[in-house]
Amino acid sequence: MFFSKKFTLLFVLSFSLCSSLIFSQEVGKIFDKEEANGLYGPVLESRIMNVDEFKALINLTTDKVMFRLENNQISILGDTRNLLYSNSKFIVSNQVFHMYSKSKVLELLNIGKSLIVTLENRKNVFSITVGDYTLEMSNPCPPFCD
Repeated sequence: MFFSKKFTLLFVLSFSLCSSLIFSQEVGKIFDKEEANGLYGPVLESRIMNVDEFKALINLTTDKVMFRLENNQISILGDTRNLLYSNSKFIVSNQVFHMYSKSKVLELLNIGKSLIVTLENRKNVFSITVGDYTLEMSNPCPPFCD
């Protein structure tokens, strides 16, 4: 009986620790711009934003930020897919967006040191470039929205 309680407690603590590690991982990886071009191919479509306007939008969310660029129209969502910005007329609730951790986007802005943020579509990925650095490896949302 005593062993069973210890085992259960150990299991619950281990599960809790593993869950927090899995769910607290940052989404996105920053590459040198040239390395990103080599790994993910050329930019097929892009839209630029002023870095101050972009930062103001990012600061409206807590943990994550999602992007969709299609036909030169950009939409940006925050936590729980709440709309932060769009120059598109209509956003469907099940449209796939590219999600990054807010912390990775802010890290990119800090190291990129540029007045311009470039939101980019490549063949199979969405990327954000600031200065000589590019943020890649987003999660599609849906299905990976958490």
